[in-house]
Amino acid sequence: MKCVRLFLFVLVASVSAWAQTQEMKGTKETKETKETKETKETKEAKPGCPSTHPNFPQTTYDEDNRYLSNPECRTEVLDRLKYIPLRPGHKDYYLSFGASVRERGEYFSNPNWGSGPAGSTYLLQRYYVHADLHLGDRFRFFTELGSSLENGRTGGPRSSDEDKLDVHQAFIDIGLWRSGKNHLTLRTGRQEILLGDQSFLEGTITNIRKSFDGFRLTGKFGDWTADAFAVRQSKNNPGFFDDALDHTTTFWGLYAVRPLPILAGGHIDLYYFGLRNKKAVYDKGTGREQRETVGVRLWGSGEHWDYNQEYSFQFGRFKSDGIRAWAAATETGYRFDSMPFKPRLGLNAAAYSGNHNHSGGSLGTFNGLYEKSTYFTYAALFGRRNLIDLQPSVQINLPGKITVTPNTAFFWRESTEDGLYNAGSGPLLVTGRKSSARYIGSQVAVQLKWSLDRHTTVFGEYLHFFPGDFLKQSTRGRNINYATWWVEYRF
Repeated sequence: MKCVRLFLFVLVASVSAWAQTQEMKGTKETKETKETKETKETKEAKPGCPSTHPNFPQTTYDEDNRYLSNPECRTEVLDRLKYIPLRPGHKDYYLSFGASVRERGEYFSNPNWGSGPAGSTYLLQRYYVHADLHLGDRFRFFTELGSSLENGRTGGPRSSDEDKLDVHQAFIDIGLWRSGKNHLTLRTGRQEILLGDQSFLEGTITNIRKSFDGFRLTGKFGDWTADAFAVRQSKNNPGFFDDALDHTTTFWGLYAVRPLPILAGGHIDLYYFGLRNKKAVYDKGTGREQRETVGVRLWGSGEHWDYNQEYSFQFGRFKSDGIRAWAAATETGYRFDSMPFKPRLGLNAAAYSGNHNHSGGSLGTFNGLYEKSTYFTYAALFGRRNLIDLQPSVQINLPGKITVTPNTAFFWRESTEDGLYNAGSGPLLVTGRKSSARYIGSQVAVQLKWSLDRHTTVFGEYLHFFPGDFLKQSTRGRNINYATWWVEYRF
């Protein structure tokens, strides 16, 4: 761990020193040289400065720092690292550096309802540093190193907790075509992929962010924005620079989104995904799987309402049997903007099919693919397979950019012939063969988020889970107390 921290410190310090050297060289230029450069820069209008620096996007590669080509916009100390011009008068030629650090504590009592290792309190650390090189609008190289560490967990780190140091992302973007606002870009290499609301593709597995190796085409054609990709997930190994391809899976797909004016603030997403898995594990058995997913998502917001509805159907083959699975998920919110603290009432309701026949016939278990593991809570107790859930919540906005979100949730099995599965489309967690009960359990939770500024976020969550008849009959059936808290800094 000390080695990792030293590496990151030396890297950032070296870059900072280089930037300072470049700045000192610039001050030695003659007045005539400066005037010549300024004349060239006028050929390209300087971008205006935003009233405040924009918030960071979820993915580091989506940062757009070209507004910092205007020196008047560089009002923060580290802005000289966020935009280093490479060609005077051309804002699309630049080098940018960034980093994020997260220190997270986590506590579990009775993991797996008392059937796993003893509960404990432990520390999860995550460090990422990236470099982004732009040579015009036709070529880009992006690379990011990541280090994820775990300390103090009973039973040791989970597979999603620790990866001491590795290349998390390294890709090249090539602009294939551009006409006005329309364009087509090819991305090749190791990359994160986040699409839509990340219900099928999400960036984080507990402490390690997911990445994929392969190709991605991104294009904008009129009102449509579309992505086509063919990738394999990077397999996380815990050592230094030892990640490799997961040769047991192949993932490909097409995702398109456009505005839908007939709905208030509406949009529509259409998608197709294909997944081939040589070692799929279900309560029905283990074997080779090829699964196709088609779906539609309708989402948007109006003056007070916001909504997100998604419907999916899956087909394919599992061993010698077919696959017939489905999912329907809705999220609806209403904002009381005129009331103190501007509360938002929310309701999530969803159903994910399970298998209805152990001995034969089509496999009915829904597969969330590379799903969002924190869909219900950061405890990530189970995933979106063979599940019916109902989750009401209220979000309260306090002064100082603080939000508090109390919520509760209730869970049932969609099929009493199928089991309960790990979050993030993991393998079988609890078999369904020990109980005919449908009710899984319920939980109460509260989240607190404090955005100190655009760089620093403080977050905390507490959850208590009450097991229902299914878990009481299939596990030791103990209640779970869970808490997590973290501080994250990003530049």
